[in-house]
Amino acid sequence: MVRIYLERYEAPLGKKKRELEHELGKKLLLIGLKDLYGISFESQDQPVIVKGEHGKPYLKDFPHINYNISHTDGLVACGIGDRQLGIDVEKVRPFRNTILRKVFSDAEKRHMDEIPESEHSQYFFRVWTLKESYLKASGLGITVPLTTISFACSFPDASFYQTMLKGDYVLSICTLGDEKINPGQNLVFSAGAESLLTGPCFQKS
Repeated sequence: MVRIYLERYEAPLGKKKRELEHELGKKLLLIGLKDLYGISFESQDQPVIVKGEHGKPYLKDFPHINYNISHTDGLVACGIGDRQLGIDVEKVRPFRNTILRKVFSDAEKRHMDEIPESEHSQYFFRVWTLKESYLKASGLGITVPLTTISFACSFPDASFYQTMLKGDYVLSICTLGDEKINPGQNLVFSAGAESLLTGPCFQKS
């Protein structure tokens, strides 16, 4: 079981934005722990979080529970479940073409050349979030160049799910193992986020 929790927010500027994103991510994690596992914390008590070799966070006292948090302008997402997982969310926006050589494989660059220019930004962030979700699920972080991961190939050790959300957000989640993700019944929207879902655009195992 993997469940995804989402919450929208109005983005303040500077340090307050980062603090708000951190607070909302923690809030969604606490909701998930109580919802899925019946684990609750008092206001002065918080779960102990430790980091793996490459910075992936874990719950020290609940090693069987996996979670991951991501945020972008106006949206925070938290995935939680019983499998190793990674989640990434981004707001689709213009990007510099120079970044493609750091992110895309040759096959992905060729596909970019084949699609209309009006679709480039969405395609870029679809690929970006899929790769980020895989690296976060595996715990490898930035130790693996993004260009070595290609979604022109199969991933026998991982399952992926991606959906577009209203407001030009793209959400990708990866779990390790061969069990397919079925988040259609497991997307949980906090207040103000119910209108985000527009439907799946990619699923791969």
